[in-house]
Amino acid sequence: MIERPDNLTDLVSAAIRRRLVDASLPPGSSVSEAMLSKDLQVSKTPVREALLELRHLGLVEPTGRGLRVVVPTSRSIRDAFEVRAGLEAAAARHAAERATREQKTELVGLALASGEVAGDFEAFREADTAFHLAIAAAADNAMLHKAVEDAVVLTQVLRQRDIHLNRDLGPDAKEHVRIARAIKSGDGTAAADRLSGHLLRIMEQLLDAFAQAENVVEPRPAGLRSLV
Repeated sequence: MIERPDNLTDLVSAAIRRRLVDASLPPGSSVSEAMLSKDLQVSKTPVREALLELRHLGLVEPTGRGLRVVVPTSRSIRDAFEVRAGLEAAAARHAAERATREQKTELVGLALASGEVAGDFEAFREADTAFHLAIAAAADNAMLHKAVEDAVVLTQVLRQRDIHLNRDLGPDAKEHVRIARAIKSGDGTAAADRLSGHLLRIMEQLLDAFAQAENVVEPRPAGLRSLV
């Protein structure tokens, strides 16, 4: 059950997103207005509106009999990470120029905190999300902030289920620190390059793991490059 705020559709959308990220709604599972309205104890109207938004974002997809949770493919992983990399590079560049001193200090703190929990996947996921969204907030652009939030959720849904990747998260945390320090120093170009490279490196690792999990040799989508 969820509380009923001023904008119920936003709360319903957020509740469904949480279920997608934590795998309560696994890939390929059917989703319907009736099921979700009963589960969340709300009317079908905000659920219908939320599902339209989530379909637009690529989190759910149509089937012949309704909607299902998106099923990861190598192409969808590539597309989502490339879009996210572009958006977050812009956010990092703006953050280096616009962030307050307090925000820059907070970013370094969040980056260091991610390193402290690099051995715990769930804790690191939370720290990682907080770090990336803090950069988006520091960019001082509401539209860009929302776009980054949506891209983060989509990549989380595509990467954290069906792809069982035992990955050392220490390098990710170290890259967080380098990104945060570039932003703190006001070097927007370095911050953008480091953040984009960070996400594209992770994308490459996920694509390799996805192909191995499928036990097939898939041709890489055109345009991919190795950053490892």
